[in-house]
Amino acid sequence: MNDPHPASSDVLWACVEEGFHVGSRSGDFLGYVDRQPDGTYAAFDARSRPIGGFATLDGATAAVSSSASATVADAGKDEQQEGVVQR
Repeated sequence: MNDPHPASSDVLWACVEEGFHVGSRSGDFLGYVDRQPDGTYAAFDARSRPIGGFATLDGATAAVSSSASATVADAGKDEQQEGVVQR
């Protein structure tokens, strides 16, 4: 079977409470998905920033997985910015 989200195949998802799922990769927290009262799914990154709303759990978990990849790529930029002194 082909995985439509190959980058997310190494992500472990755990349902810690009914409708609440957390994702991790190699022990690192990636983000979470929370089912809303209307049955949609809200996705959040590792810093609890909203990623978006999704009709399906699969869509939401894929978004968190994709966001985590982008966050890792941007992490170096954040670290470089922290040491910059504005004059």
